[in-house]
Amino acid sequence: MKASLLAVLALILCAGQATGLYCYTCEWEQSNWSCLKANKCSDKDEYCVTNVASVGVGFLSLWKRITKKCSETCPRHNFQLGLATYTSYCCQSFLCNLSACPGPRLAKD
Repeated sequence: MKASLLAVLALILCAGQATGLYCYTCEWEQSNWSCLKANKCSDKDEYCVTNVASVGVGFLSLWKRITKKCSETCPRHNFQLGLATYTSYCCQSFLCNLSACPGPRLAKD
């Protein structure tokens, strides 16, 4: 995992000014460490999105799944039903969806 992160950092340093949006992507992974694959988004995509579904309380999560992707839109998902939650986080800069933890939410009204 550290080698992958170092490779991405080297790519960033060597690429200079990157054109287009790059986001981390993964599908329904249990750990954020499995969500560190960087991909170039299509020209239509404006957001990096992280979706987190979990059951539990805070760090005592009994079950968690993470999906990261490029997206044309910023979904507004924030559901809670008992101990189950489903939340989406959006950002708009180069590889900005590194963490699966909530950060500042982009609000577009």
